Amino acid sequence: MKNKSSINKAKWLIFFKMIPLTVGFCLLKFLIHYMKWEIGSFDSLTGSMLAAVTFTLAFLLTGTLNDYRMSKDMPDQLANSVSGIQDLNLLTAYRRAEYNPVPLADSLAEILNSILLWLEEGKPFERVESSIAQTNEALALVLEHTEATLVGRLQAEQTNLRNVLSRIRVIRDTDFLTPAYTLLYILLTAATLSLLTVSTKDFIANLLISGFLFSAFTYLVMLIHDLDNPFEYDGKSCADVDLSPIKWAYNRLLSTRELFAKK
Repeated sequence: MKNKSSINKAKWLIFFKMIPLTVGFCLLKFLIHYMKWEIGSFDSLTGSMLAAVTFTLAFLLTGTLNDYRMSKDMPDQLANSVSGIQDLNLLTAYRRAEYNPVPLADSLAEILNSILLWLEEGKPFERVESSIAQTNEALALVLEHTEATLVGRLQAEQTNLRNVLSRIRVIRDTDFLTPAYTLLYILLTAATLSLLTVSTKDFIANLLISGFLFSAFTYLVMLIHDLDNPFEYDGKSCADVDLSPIKWAYNRLLSTRELFAKK
């Protein structure tokens, strides 16, 4: 599981990325003011442009937050599906002394380990597919020692496992908001130029408000980028989905293997 220090660092990651950009913006605005390159004043058109940027950011942020909420549950769904199969595996072992649950536990552990390697280290997804396919041999041994009515449960857990992995793969490999980013960048560039070149009677107040608006817009754009792909795990994102449920289920499988291996 993630420790508190890593969580705190991730929470402030975007903020620390934003600071140099904000400082650069304020220095550039001061230079433009000093060189008297300001070409306009704040009016209703400037306000409309800032409102359009705010609306676009709010629209994209709402969509990415909804997708992110669904993504947060996916590691739990994977862990629950594997745990459901493992529960049936242990139930069969306790009911039938001749049944050995270690092969299936090893197969399930390999599935979770390959998922972690794929997500955290960028290993090929083919290993995940191969580990799921190889589980069928161990599942066949369970079916020899249990009732046929439980076959449907095993199949349902396998199907859910594949479905969740397919959704994670699509989210990880696809940027859903690419066309919207184009509009966002155009509006953000126009808003930044307006904030740089608009003058007011009180330059200090102008500088503070413009810097704040630029910081807020920049922060939200970076946050939307992070939320759009919550399965990066490259150390550059603050919104990666927590994989601790998968790691917990993996450790539970290893403990089960050690327990039955001693018998």
